[in-house]
Amino acid sequence: MKDEAYVDKVEKSIKWLADTCQAGRYGSTQSTVLALRAIIAYDKARSQPRAPGSLQLYIDGHRAGSSVEFDKNTHGPIKLTDITEMLYPGKHKVKIEMSGGSEMPFSLAINYSDEKPGSSEECSVRPQVSLSKDKVTEGEAAEVKVKVTNRTNQVIPTPVAIIGIPGGLEVRHDQLKELVKSGKIASYEVLGREVVLYWRAMNAGQEIELPISVIAEIPGIYTAPASRAYLYYTDEHKHWVSPLTVEINPAAQGTY
Repeated sequence: MKDEAYVDKVEKSIKWLADTCQAGRYGSTQSTVLALRAIIAYDKARSQPRAPGSLQLYIDGHRAGSSVEFDKNTHGPIKLTDITEMLYPGKHKVKIEMSGGSEMPFSLAINYSDEKPGSSEECSVRPQVSLSKDKVTEGEAAEVKVKVTNRTNQVIPTPVAIIGIPGGLEVRHDQLKELVKSGKIASYEVLGREVVLYWRAMNAGQEIELPISVIAEIPGIYTAPASRAYLYYTDEHKHWVSPLTVEINPAAQGTY
């Protein structure tokens, strides 16, 4: 970074790191640490004495909010206006213009939600998830049917499946413990409305099918988080399936 002959390569490398970041991560833990070290070293090498100035944000050529002023005593990140309402579907050009000041790093973070995110073709496992009944009565039992397939011709290590459970349905922990005892799964966790299933490995082309027992507890119409599967150490490559939905009707008075 100190050699001027490599300035262009350094800038391209940092841009590549910025473009390949996935949810604040760069693949495995080790590669994330190395990437962050490189970014910190870059910031230190490019640091300049602070000078007063102002920043203005533009969306598609239009000013977004008022300019934000800063001086040499300003500490911490300089946050610009929220542009959520200006980012309607389609392509947009985001521009930050600085008046005065000195060279400084910047970042743009966009948080959004998608009912079913896009799947990676490099994912080695394929999940299938369905409900035995999409309409149940309060107090009635149902099953979330899970099928996980190793789509490769080799043994794969540490597959994980995260199964979204619709609200209003209560998971039966005793049944999940039985799945562990029977060897159907290696272990499990229940995190909010998701059941996380773990295996140590899957054989080439292996298919694992199992039920997750649930009880209808609270009447209403619910949509679960999208289910997905991936390998533990390559969680940047996931395969997603559409969220489950369920309608829970109130029990007749005196029957529940």
